[in-house]
Amino acid sequence: MRTKEFDTTAVLDKAMLVFWRQGYEQTSMQNLVAEMGIHRRSIYDTFGDKHQLFLAALAHYHEQTIAMFDQINSQHNDLRSRLTAIFTAFIKHPTQQPNGCLIVNTATALATLEDDVQKRIQHYLQQEQVILQQLLIEGQAELRHPIKDELLAATLQNALVGIRVMAKVNPDSDVLIATAHQTLQILPWKEVL
Repeated sequence: MRTKEFDTTAVLDKAMLVFWRQGYEQTSMQNLVAEMGIHRRSIYDTFGDKHQLFLAALAHYHEQTIAMFDQINSQHNDLRSRLTAIFTAFIKHPTQQPNGCLIVNTATALATLEDDVQKRIQHYLQQEQVILQQLLIEGQAELRHPIKDELLAATLQNALVGIRVMAKVNPDSDVLIATAHQTLQILPWKEVL
């Protein structure tokens, strides 16, 4: 049995960026071979076909997104700064990353998502909404009571998805930051933003 001569996470990062930049439909196996820097056979042996590789890339992206939420949560002590940092993270990202969000791009680009992809995207976005709801519950001392945390979380999630779409089509970060700031003003803050 041969051992892998490549770092699985590193090549999955590369595949994720190809799908993110080009979209599923526009990405060929030849694109993936060229960008990942490994043989087609190695891709099939490690990840399966293009569809299975795409699912792995989506899961990898989602793991990175959850890690980002966790990092923001640990770096900021109050609700206002946590939510601002979350919106900002989707607007201002490392230069090697494409604009927008792989999950949202996939949801909006594929007219008819295959069931497994659709279920994953729904699950990923629901997880994000749960995280936002938990942040609202933890930060409720900053908000006027009573708060409808589930409804507020759904509203924030909707705005966050919208920001990710806008980051793809009009990536003017100043406009997007101002939009995010305005969006956060809808929360019933005890103090004016």
